[in-house]
Amino acid sequence: MSVTIRDVAKKANVSLGTVSRYLNGYKLKEANRIRVEQAIRELGYRENLIAKGLKTNRTMTIGVVLASLTDFFATSIITAAENYLAGENYSIVVCDFNSKQENLDQKLRFLKDRFVDGLILFPGSCASSEVLQEYMDAGIPIVIVNDDMPDINTDKVTIDNSNASFRAVEYLIHQNHRDIAIINGDQNTYTGRERYKGYLEALQTYNIEPREEYITYGYFSNRGGYEAAKKLISLPKPPTAIYTTNYYMTFGAIIALNEAKIKVPDDISFIGFDHFELSDVINPPLTVVEQPTDRLGQLAAKTVLRRVKGDYSDFPVHLRVNTKMILKDSVRKLK
Repeated sequence: MSVTIRDVAKKANVSLGTVSRYLNGYKLKEANRIRVEQAIRELGYRENLIAKGLKTNRTMTIGVVLASLTDFFATSIITAAENYLAGENYSIVVCDFNSKQENLDQKLRFLKDRFVDGLILFPGSCASSEVLQEYMDAGIPIVIVNDDMPDINTDKVTIDNSNASFRAVEYLIHQNHRDIAIINGDQNTYTGRERYKGYLEALQTYNIEPREEYITYGYFSNRGGYEAAKKLISLPKPPTAIYTTNYYMTFGAIIALNEAKIKVPDDISFIGFDHFELSDVINPPLTVVEQPTDRLGQLAAKTVLRRVKGDYSDFPVHLRVNTKMILKDSVRKLK
């Protein structure tokens, strides 16, 4: 069984953070340095070390892994993270895994073999990977963004997805809507489950019985949003409002409404998710839930760098960021 950074910390009778600081080239108290180096020698630990001189293979590089490079939301977060990391003299290496588990494992190994100092991960619908445990055993910090992997005990940065959905549906209810449909994301993902949860909680809070025919799934895709919207507007009793829980499903749904010559908000009210430039180009401009991508990116970058520098004082931390509603012209108040 290979020796891990935890073994070194236990042998040296110091914290995991102290060993991490040593491995990343930071100065320790002399007594701690001696104990760490002695433990490394006695255990034969060589992960992320050059054999001679006990120097580090520190690359000043953070790996980023996401499902797709075409994901506006994720790439906006990465841009903000990269801007922050550049100011700290770190570079990033970005890999996508096309939402496939085998690709995720491959990309994680690729980055680990190149001695990245930390990892920012957007896991999407993929399950946990044994490679992530190898990262943790090697003392390579991981920050998961807007998702969850319950079996990996690490830092997370997310929006408050459930509350974001609750507020969107509550706004429709306050505009006297009761027949409110949702176009859900993939329920195999943390984001999809949490946003659906917020929808149901809003209806239940206001004593509105959820209707099965108004609960549809677009699986975070344009095509999925399009098909779900077509299904909703073809019902004998269509909803008076549609809430979509993702940027791509929003545009798919709007295309379906336009094809059917259904006017927003005269015929049906509409709330989408994510605020990008095209949201304001659509006529009428859409009311949407805005995710603070800059804030998410900065928090992910700051958190991973704190771990790289050996600060594990609050490990693991789950940072939740609030969203806000951008109120435009796509919701009509019913009489």
